[in-house]
Amino acid sequence: MNINLPLHKHRFFESRSFYHPLSTRIYLGLITFLLLTPSCFSQEEVVEKHKNSGFIDLNGYYDTRDFSVLTINLFASLPHRFQYFSLTNYTNNQDSPDLEGFYAEHNLRWAINEKLPLDLTYQYALRQGEKNDDHRFGLRWRLHNTGFLSNLFSEINMAYTFNPMFIQFRSKTEVEYMTIIEHAYKIRVFPNLLDNRVYIAGFADQNFKYLENDKLTFEWVSEHQLGIKIIDELYAVAEYRINTFLPSENYGLGYGLEYKILF
Repeated sequence: MNINLPLHKHRFFESRSFYHPLSTRIYLGLITFLLLTPSCFSQEEVVEKHKNSGFIDLNGYYDTRDFSVLTINLFASLPHRFQYFSLTNYTNNQDSPDLEGFYAEHNLRWAINEKLPLDLTYQYALRQGEKNDDHRFGLRWRLHNTGFLSNLFSEINMAYTFNPMFIQFRSKTEVEYMTIIEHAYKIRVFPNLLDNRVYIAGFADQNFKYLENDKLTFEWVSEHQLGIKIIDELYAVAEYRINTFLPSENYGLGYGLEYKILF
């Protein structure tokens, strides 16, 4: 489309005395406003579309089996339906000030669809020792976000996820399949009555152990925590712990403090 005005219309505007400098300022102001407004809205849309959020969770425990644990949990909600979660455990024996054990997990999750309660998951597990770190891939099911179950979980103030790891890679080791199922949950205890001051949360790692003659058994690593808010984001915590990988003392009780930094 040709947007040039006919010659006589140009002359019409040029000859009129109402084309005052004040009018020019008004026109320039309107043009400036129209040019700047779309960019302002686009910036607001970007901010509203996604805002990074998460927490850093610091935990210090004494375990009745005569060792202490420092646990650092980190969670971040990322753009494009990604999430990052990690946990790092530092352990030391009461007889020595030095660290005795180290274990960490780094998890990257991607929600397949905004309406589906399913996440593709990747986990990098690190341990003390050489060539014993794992790369795992699986599928995480958020049962509390599932349509026909959401009302039930909402009634009991509970979130629960089920995460089978279908494939595992380790250096100089054959690929393993269906190695572990991770269960994780959190229950807010009477949130209205107690003003969200008490929770029960935990996990259970169901490790597959394949025996001869196609037999299957499981090794369990599990922790179940009661947390009571003292002030702000500082909690007193107690945990019941199970680790059937240990040669002895598979069960213990841990107690200590938790402090959560929200962002």
